[in-house]
Amino acid sequence: MALILLLALVREAFKCTGWMMSSEAEISALNQIGFASQFVDPDVETVVRTFHQHCFSCAGSTLENRVSTPYLTLEDLMSAEAKETRFSHISKILDGSSIPSQSTISRWPSMTSGRPSPIPFQTIASIMGSAVGSDGIGRRPYPSGGALYSAEMVLVFGDTIEGVPAFSVGHYLPVTNRFELLPGRFDRAKFDAISSIKGVSFYIAYFVNLKKATFKYRSRGYRLALLEIGSIYQKIIGAAQEDGLASRVLAGFSEYEFTKDCGLDSRLLLPAVIHAFGYQEGAYV
Repeated sequence: MALILLLALVREAFKCTGWMMSSEAEISALNQIGFASQFVDPDVETVVRTFHQHCFSCAGSTLENRVSTPYLTLEDLMSAEAKETRFSHISKILDGSSIPSQSTISRWPSMTSGRPSPIPFQTIASIMGSAVGSDGIGRRPYPSGGALYSAEMVLVFGDTIEGVPAFSVGHYLPVTNRFELLPGRFDRAKFDAISSIKGVSFYIAYFVNLKKATFKYRSRGYRLALLEIGSIYQKIIGAAQEDGLASRVLAGFSEYEFTKDCGLDSRLLLPAVIHAFGYQEGAYV
C-alpha cells in the first residue's frame, strides 16, 4: 500500500514539473530494457552473446580472408547461388501447377551502386510507417515471438537526406511512428566505410534487443528475434521499391565499431544485419 502511494506521489510530482510523458505507451517504452533485465538468466545471456560473437567475429575484417575457405573459387561460390536443394536423388517428384512464367518474386536485384540523389526525410518516414509501423493497438505487420518485438531499427542518414542533419543517427519508434535522434555521429569517412557500395543514401541497421529477446524465451528468443528481423527487412524492401529505392542486405561489417558509432551499448543491443538504400545507378528511376 505504501509503495502504491509513493508511486502516485511521484506521478503527481512529474505532472507538476512538466516532465510527464504524453501517454502510458511512452512511459512503458522508457522502461522496457530495465524491466526485462530483471528476469534475464545471466547464463542464458552469456550463451547468446557468445554465439552472436562467433557469428560475427571475422566478418568485415582482414582476418576473414585468412580463416575462410581459400580453396573455393568465385566460380565455385556462384555455382551454389539461386539453386534449389533436393534432399534425396531417389525421392519422387510431383509437378506443381503449370504456370507459364513464375511471377512470385517481386524483389528487385540487390543494389550494386547508388546514385546520390536528394531524398526527403518524410519519404523515409513514410516507408518505415507503411512497412513496419504499428496499428492502433500496438500490433505490427510482421510476426514476433510473444509480440515482444525485440528487433530494433536504427537509421544512419547520409548527407543527401533532406530534413535531418547529415550523417546523423535515428532510432525508429514503430508505435508512434517517430525517430529519436541518438548521440552517435558519423562523418563522410565513417559513412563510406560502412560498406563498399558507392552512392548509398542511408542505412537501416537491425539490432537484437538482448534483454527483451531473452527474458521470456531464453536462448530461443534470440532465434525468434533474427526471424523477426528477416520479416522486417522484407517488408521495408517492398515499401522502398514503391518509392523507387533499391537496397542491399549486408552481413559483413565490424559490429562493435558500428554500434559504437551509432551511440549504442553493444552489451544491450546486438547488430544482426545492415541494409543499404539508394537510387540504383542507371535503373528504376
